[in-house]
Amino acid sequence: IVGDITRLRQVLVNLLSNAVKFTEQGEVVLTVSSESLSSLGPDMAPDTQLLQFSVSDTGIGIPPERMDRLFQSFSQVDASTTRRYG
Repeated sequence: IVGDITRLRQVLVNLLSNAVKFTEQGEVVLTVSSESLSSLGPDMAPDTQLLQFSVSDTGIGIPPERMDRLFQSFSQVDASTTRRYG
């Protein structure tokens, strides 16, 4: 993997931890897919792959009006969830 494996691991752990934490019933699914990038041109090594990670769950979710907070510095979407979920 080209990139920071420690950060990748931390992002996946955070996503999965939150998914489990806020899913009382149902499922948490981690999907990993790969796509060959060799067709992008001769500069790409023949075995270059793009990995895509996806975490989905049946938990409480994030309301659409709060989605803008996802990529900001840490903030709790709803402080009341801390009381319920820890």
